[in-house]
Amino acid sequence: MKKKQKGKRLRKSKIQDQDLEPKAIQEMKNKKEDKKDKNDKPKKNKKIKKAKLLLIIVSIIIIIFGIKLAISAHVWKSIAKDMTLNENSIVKDINGNTIATLGSEIKKKVVSYNEIPDNLKNAYVAIEDERFYSHGGVDIKRTASAIGSYIIHFGSSSFGGSTITQQLVKNLTGDATDSITRKVTEWWKAWQLETCLSKDEILDTYLNIIYIGPSIYGVEAGSEYYFNKSVQNLTLEECAFLAGINNSPNSYNPFSDKDNSSKIINRTKTVLTKMKELGYIKNEDEYKEAMQNVEKGLKFKNGKIESSESIYSYHTDALITEITKDICDKYNISETFATNYINMAGLTIYSTQDSDIQKQMETECSKKKYKLASRNSDDSSQAAMVIIDHKTGNVVGCTGGLGEKTTARSFNRATQSVRQTGSAIKPIAVLLPAIDKKIITAATIFDDTEQDFENNYHPTDYSKSLGKITVRRAVESSQNIPFVEIMEKLKPKNSIKYLEKMGVTTLTEEDNSLPLALGGLEKGISPLQMAGAYSTIANDGIYIEPTFYTKIDKNDGTVFIKTSQKTKRVCSKQVAYILKEILTQPVLGENGTATYCKISGVDVAAKTGTTDENYDRWLCGFTPYYTAVTWYGYDQNESIEFNQRNPAGLIWANVMSRIHTGLKGAKFENPGAISTATICSATGKKANTGCPNTYTEYFLWFTVPEICNEHNGSEIKNNENINKNNVTEIIKGITDDIDAKEPERTNTNSSIQQNETQPNKDTKNQKDSNSNNMTKQNSTNEQTNTSTNNNTSNKTNTSNTSTNSTNTSNTVNSNTQKNNLNNSTNTSEDNNSE
Repeated sequence: MKKKQKGKRLRKSKIQDQDLEPKAIQEMKNKKEDKKDKNDKPKKNKKIKKAKLLLIIVSIIIIIFGIKLAISAHVWKSIAKDMTLNENSIVKDINGNTIATLGSEIKKKVVSYNEIPDNLKNAYVAIEDERFYSHGGVDIKRTASAIGSYIIHFGSSSFGGSTITQQLVKNLTGDATDSITRKVTEWWKAWQLETCLSKDEILDTYLNIIYIGPSIYGVEAGSEYYFNKSVQNLTLEECAFLAGINNSPNSYNPFSDKDNSSKIINRTKTVLTKMKELGYIKNEDEYKEAMQNVEKGLKFKNGKIESSESIYSYHTDALITEITKDICDKYNISETFATNYINMAGLTIYSTQDSDIQKQMETECSKKKYKLASRNSDDSSQAAMVIIDHKTGNVVGCTGGLGEKTTARSFNRATQSVRQTGSAIKPIAVLLPAIDKKIITAATIFDDTEQDFENNYHPTDYSKSLGKITVRRAVESSQNIPFVEIMEKLKPKNSIKYLEKMGVTTLTEEDNSLPLALGGLEKGISPLQMAGAYSTIANDGIYIEPTFYTKIDKNDGTVFIKTSQKTKRVCSKQVAYILKEILTQPVLGENGTATYCKISGVDVAAKTGTTDENYDRWLCGFTPYYTAVTWYGYDQNESIEFNQRNPAGLIWANVMSRIHTGLKGAKFENPGAISTATICSATGKKANTGCPNTYTEYFLWFTVPEICNEHNGSEIKNNENINKNNVTEIIKGITDDIDAKEPERTNTNSSIQQNETQPNKDTKNQKDSNSNNMTKQNSTNEQTNTSTNNNTSNKTNTSNTSTNSTNTSNTVNSNTQKNNLNNSTNTSEDNNSE
């Protein structure tokens, strides 16, 4: 009491003290309190605003999550309903012929729900999911028990408790991982499935797709395998057996070497007992008879289940890989799920395969002459070829190995093998970007003489060096040094950017170096990606991602997926055209490395490629119709010895000649905005009447070089509108195989040595400072050809005259003038390189 009274007196004293305070002081205190109240209000408002903002963010997240969940549910239900059809998908070629039935390799027989006996349905429900007809996809009681067991055993036991609907989900998706995430997803999908399918549809699908024996799927196939009769004719005890083995079919197989009779008897009786307990067997006599028959032993009779071979063409193999990936990406599902969908949804897949072209490729690659035995193993040589319609990006033909294809989904070297490219990379890594950036023209002169580059890089020509030559002449016989010089100006990082624009995906940081010019790569490039890059040139500078199919239709005829191809303009039509013209040089030039690839009546552009020790041989090229790339070698690096021939080139030449038979003759079309000029071969400048060796060259506007100042004469006037004659003839194919020898490789430098220790970086050479001899290796090993056997019939050496000549015949067709490049170095050795 005293304390309370004391507190009251203190408060009273404070109030009295306030009353005694001057008015000014009281007003100041009041203002402070008002200010404090005002400061508190914004803080409260800020908190309210933050709370509202947080609420809005959470709401947006919930809405987005809900939308995604709804979309996911819709996609899942749609896919699952398609798969209940349980029909194989078919693949059609460009002419509408069925060329493959996907899923036919699976031993299964689909039977309608009405044909499945009630005893079999009841047996499965009794032993697998007794509350099947009452739950909504997940059996809460069994699930709770399974979760408890999982927790008690600290995650060391499986969840178990799967309903038939959940098992169906697992069979459709192919996801059998034992994780909490997978199980929760399975519950959700099972619930979704129950909202779009009836119980009968779920059970029907389940019984037609479950694994029931060695590569046997579905109860009809299972019935034929175990009892050699249709499921409709199964007895009660036989139904109980099939349902009982569902948890581990191979453990109860009566045809295995191990005696499983006691396990079979016990398991079958367990199922019968459960069926009787749940009221599925009402007749006591029927039950006793079934149990007695089990004790006596079931009458097993092994039936034969037929299945089709799944050995498709390499093209179809690549198609399956592509559509599987596209389905995975579009619907965010696993590869196994996508594969199951393809095998069960009854799709119609429209392939880009031209079966006539595919047949020609397979026929050529099956010839025994291309099979070389390995000196190091039991393996043999291999090859791969890709042909693309470059106007569409459609892969019309594809082979990934030599000989007859005898295994399903075997290693496809056309799409899966990444190889060193050698000189085949020069047009796409050096020429295209350098011309596009106006660093060079086809007539630019480079010094083809041995020299050191950065990091002690010392490339050499496989044959002798030619001195000062034009870019076109360097391409003709695939000289190496000029391309490294160009790369030095271009910079490897810029080259890589162009290659990536053309679909090359396997380059690394290590490739950002000068050896890139000659194909010295850390990994390499696949034939498919090489074909895609060359198609860019053939398609007037536009890259179109190669594809093996155009669209996929569902069973009801609606479009399921259309192929989506990346498209990118890499260079102008004019740059592409100039490059086309340059690449005819290896085919038409007297020293060309691909003279055997000429096809009468059609323009052919081609480039060979050879890596160190002859490990890899390439032929990459195109016509106005098709782009084709061929690789030849061993899976494990080994030198190729093919009787002085380029096997990749022979495969390319024979196939391409035959598939062009009957087509209308065609030339590379000049897009306009191209300048032409008569060029002095010795200086790379615009020729005058005193230049001894001249030819016609093509240029981008404003890049024509100045007039030659090393020879005396008057300026030659050019017709800027030089057009090739229109071609109306029909291309005639070959009657006999092309079997031309490649140009003889002449090595005039005795100090050149081959280095076998670095096959993957075979263009990176090091200079030995302690010796005058260099370790000289190059990844192109190309050669100068002076053999008259392969010279084109239109050689015209009209310019090999004295400096006083006033030769004015400079309007000769460019193809007939390309051989004048052979005299550009003015040395007798150039015409005697054999």
